[in-house]
Amino acid sequence: MPKPFSARFPGANPQAERLVLPHAGQMLGTGDETVFGAFARLAARDLEAPFGLVIVRENGRLQIRAAFGPSNGQALPISVIRAQMSSQRRVTLDVGDLAHDTGFAAAGVEERAAGFGAYAGATLRDESGASVGVVCVLDAQPRRFTRDSLAALTDLGRCASAMLILEPKAATDSSAAASVTGLPGREALEQHIDKLVAAAEATAPNALPPGFAILRIDIARLSALNDMHGRGAVDQSLKQVVTRLRAVAPSHSFLARLGGGGFALVLGGRVSPAEIEAVALRVMDRLREAAHVDGLDLPLRPAAGVATFPTDASDTLGLLRCAEAALSQAKREGDGRHVHCTPELLRTYVVSAGLEEDLQRATMIGAFALNWLPVIDTATEQVVSFEALVRWDRPGHGDISPDLFIPCAEATGLIEQIDSWVMMAACHEAQTWERALGVSVNVSPVWVSHNRLPALVRRVLDETGLDPARLQIELSERVPFGSDGMARRELARVRAMGVRLALDDFGTGYSCLGMLGTYPFDQVKLDRQFVSALGRDRRAEAITRSVLQMVQSLGMTSCAEGVETEEQLAFLDAHGCEEIQGYLIGRPIPTLPRPVGAAPEP
Repeated sequence: MPKPFSARFPGANPQAERLVLPHAGQMLGTGDETVFGAFARLAARDLEAPFGLVIVRENGRLQIRAAFGPSNGQALPISVIRAQMSSQRRVTLDVGDLAHDTGFAAAGVEERAAGFGAYAGATLRDESGASVGVVCVLDAQPRRFTRDSLAALTDLGRCASAMLILEPKAATDSSAAASVTGLPGREALEQHIDKLVAAAEATAPNALPPGFAILRIDIARLSALNDMHGRGAVDQSLKQVVTRLRAVAPSHSFLARLGGGGFALVLGGRVSPAEIEAVALRVMDRLREAAHVDGLDLPLRPAAGVATFPTDASDTLGLLRCAEAALSQAKREGDGRHVHCTPELLRTYVVSAGLEEDLQRATMIGAFALNWLPVIDTATEQVVSFEALVRWDRPGHGDISPDLFIPCAEATGLIEQIDSWVMMAACHEAQTWERALGVSVNVSPVWVSHNRLPALVRRVLDETGLDPARLQIELSERVPFGSDGMARRELARVRAMGVRLALDDFGTGYSCLGMLGTYPFDQVKLDRQFVSALGRDRRAEAITRSVLQMVQSLGMTSCAEGVETEEQLAFLDAHGCEEIQGYLIGRPIPTLPRPVGAAPEP
């Protein structure tokens, strides 16, 4: 039996102070999201805990630097945290059952009533080795933390400690960077735009309002330049960017730096759309040229978004938001592009704003739903399985397309929690079906690259009791699987359980032909781009026919996605495609017909 934490850390004051989470059922995402927020989120993910926190001593008191998880004003077990920090050596502390820990029994009433069941934390230390905080996780239920998970927490603690040590230097570097360009910052930019807006509002009602434009410019290459060539190369590149912008900017323009590689160029006076476009073209032409530093040509990767007054917005914040929306689209389109704001771009940007925070909240409380897409056997025209598709009704926004929130989940590390929820919910539902039909679940290949897929599948099968032969895991080839050897081993372990594996989105991603010969797939799912051209493009038909023959020769089955016409079905059936799905046979539905397996209404 493990010792109580007070026995492991004698002399700690169990009731030193009080630290609570925010109220009102908030989803935490506080603090320095780019760094310490990531540590909190990674701690929760790696230890499969609902709460992850970074807590740092500042001005003599412990403060929450970053947190991840659903909050309702709970008091944190600060006595445990203080006890851990009282140790003079680096340590990872885990208390698997707080309610029955004799050391925690001496904590304050509010701590003990908060409802936390387990704690694990890694100490943060400064350059002298003194403890300055913890990165920790909390769970509502008692649990055991594995050695591997505690090792991962220790690694996060070391990284967070390093970032704390670097903070004073980073602040100094930031001030130095601002002096490099000599440009005003965001506050001055907003004041300048305020004056232009006020001047426009003061214009006589029958006069033409003086229009102006904002170019929001971003140089995406600076971080890579810093990593490869050092801060000096970044400073020289920034100076050259400023020189070029000043050279092409018209008179009465205002240039500001917004931090990092961000700039804003305000074109004052009454400028026409043609003049705005001409300036944007000149800016992009100059910034596409590499920076010349110490004999090296260093590419800059610029992009720009354009917003105009009063066409796009008639106030300062609105104009800046429109410029950011256009810049976001320009970055998606590629280096050296500039984009003018449109109402549609702005709507997309507004929907995307706060998406990560809302998705975090939805992930923690499981606020998703499943739709079911039938799959039929082309020979018998009978339903043989259903594919589980995740759906999200975002509060205040309605149904959000998976094409929007899945990439966000992948980028923020939330995809594994969503995949886990989907697989568990789908297998639970499949167990209630009257017929033992198959169930297909999409999972991100990051499960493979992180060596987590076999453990997830085993846990789901054990908890749901689903026959492994009924489950098919679909992995998209749009995302790399990691090293070939490791991926083969991971997938082989899943197949050894009796679960089928399918390569999804075939023909759209990473070395699709090579993947068929490398990994142990049971089925290949043809992307809808193959199917949509059937009946109208002979070359597409020849390619599809060859792919089907190749899949058959490799001993795999095939399934065609996006089948919408009888002609497409006839072609696929004639050339040996065993299964199809698409609107021809049924759309995704939230509730399956009873008994499950009856043909859905088209």
